[in-house]
Amino acid sequence: MFTFQTPHEALLTIASFVKTTRLNNNITMEELAKHSGVGIATIARIEKKGVCSTDSLTKILAALGKVDAFISALKPEEMTSISELKAMSNRNPKKRARKSG
Repeated sequence: MFTFQTPHEALLTIASFVKTTRLNNNITMEELAKHSGVGIATIARIEKKGVCSTDSLTKILAALGKVDAFISALKPEEMTSISELKAMSNRNPKKRARKSG
């Protein structure tokens, strides 16, 4: 199911995710800064507005143990080509077996 968010709403979703994950793991901003290598001001900004570089976001998510989920969400879905769909719809089911011999 698709949900459509504006870019601003998506940033706020990221902000909420980072903050909630940090708090649920009982990690202070200072601890997250130390483990991620990202400054406290950057962490505060992402938790408030969802705004930061992809480098900082990746470091923060890695420190929170969430980078794999982030990366897997970015993998493209496998698509079936139009020609494959046509070939599948044109297949006639077998009506009898071949004679051996």
